[in-house]
Amino acid sequence: MLEHTLSQEEHSQIVQTIEMFEVITQTQPDDYQSLEILKDAYQKIGKPEESLRVSRRLSEAYFNVGSYTLAMQECEVILLKEANAPEILAMLGEIESRLQAAGHSLVETGAKVGLVAVSHANGHGSSNGSAEGGLIDSKRHAHLQERGDDQLAKFLVMQQLFPEDEVAAGLETTNHLNKDLTGQALASSLLDKICRVETDKLDAALSQLIDRTKFAYVPLEYYDVDRQVARMLPDHLTLGRLFVPFDLVSRTIMIACCNPFDAAGREAVQQSLDYTVTWYLARPDAIVKALQDIYRLESRA
Repeated sequence: MLEHTLSQEEHSQIVQTIEMFEVITQTQPDDYQSLEILKDAYQKIGKPEESLRVSRRLSEAYFNVGSYTLAMQECEVILLKEANAPEILAMLGEIESRLQAAGHSLVETGAKVGLVAVSHANGHGSSNGSAEGGLIDSKRHAHLQERGDDQLAKFLVMQQLFPEDEVAAGLETTNHLNKDLTGQALASSLLDKICRVETDKLDAALSQLIDRTKFAYVPLEYYDVDRQVARMLPDHLTLGRLFVPFDLVSRTIMIACCNPFDAAGREAVQQSLDYTVTWYLARPDAIVKALQDIYRLESRA
């Protein structure tokens, strides 16, 4: 298979991706998802030395989160280029010791530790055009009505970020606004409703959500979103769920959201795309602004 020759525009987009993810991985060194994207991006523009450098960081990130199988695989890739790399050999020895001490079950556990932030939902079968298929479609439609706002509300209260009555009022308002969205109507965010004028509380909530879900954070307000990538999802998942596909590297599409508890929405995304999906958390106002720019919508009050 012939390698795809990058156009100038594609090269520039990948360079922009590299610049962004270098910043992200400096502040979040164990964000293996971003490191994977960074490694692949360097390979795409023909910088194997930089890709190998990121590969070393990636092996450490996998190791630090307990994904020992993935760490071992990354170490093996490095050793193909540098057969006697002392720190990599040392890491392999440490991994082997830990696996022997804990048993093989640790391999399975470790492989799952880092997967929280990646869409893990699979399809539930296909419709055959029969009554059974119609029932499945009906169930999926009902399932998609679940937006994860109830779970987000409980999380905010349990973490003592906001008073229960304040969250309940915000939830009621958000549910009402999102009840009958049609056309190019923008959904409303529970976080935005509660934190609209309290930036410090929003930052605290995002920090807690990142700790809980292991989603990486993306400063979407500073990102030049590719409209073509953003429109790869149907309107009811972008505008209707506040999802922003903001970049595409190889077979991985990166999507920003402001409610990581929207499992039904994430499942629908995975069913709509034939790509590996990597999820990121972003500020709700940045997501709304990005969607307004992408769809050329008027700013709402």
